Amino acid sequence: MLLANGAALSRFLRQVLTNGLPVVFLVNYLGFVFASVALRRSRFAPVSYILNDCILRSAAFVGIHIAVYVLSADLFDSFNGSRATALSVVGPTLERSFMFENMSGVYLYAVVPGAFIALLAVLTEHSSETSDTTKSKTRKIALFFSLALIPGVTVLSYALNLAT
Repeated sequence: MLLANGAALSRFLRQVLTNGLPVVFLVNYLGFVFASVALRRSRFAPVSYILNDCILRSAAFVGIHIAVYVLSADLFDSFNGSRATALSVVGPTLERSFMFENMSGVYLYAVVPGAFIALLAVLTEHSSETSDTTKSKTRKIALFFSLALIPGVTVLSYALNLAT
């Protein structure tokens, strides 16, 4: 369907290249830098890392979307060229992204594997045991908390929606 409609394909590719790739790359990059910092510290609390990682990734996801939407209004005349309109649609758009109602849902779930990898690296480094049971528990904890990003983004988006 996209291949048959050049205008639709162009808009889709522009959306992926100017929104999806920057959001996924930057959120994961920030998360990996944060994990690297945590791994370099000799003493860190895993619970603190998990909480801060979720907050960082959720805030980065929403913040980068805000920046991309506002820039799109300026550069591509999206949202009728209105920065205010661009800002006002970020909250409602991201609020429903966890249900895949829009392309932002794809981007939201695309950052989960990066969160899982970073959490697994940090939690594995912190765990001194090497038994299979401990490894399995660590993987489950990392998976569970990598998914915490989804409600984190949803709550921040809901708050942004109320604020705008």
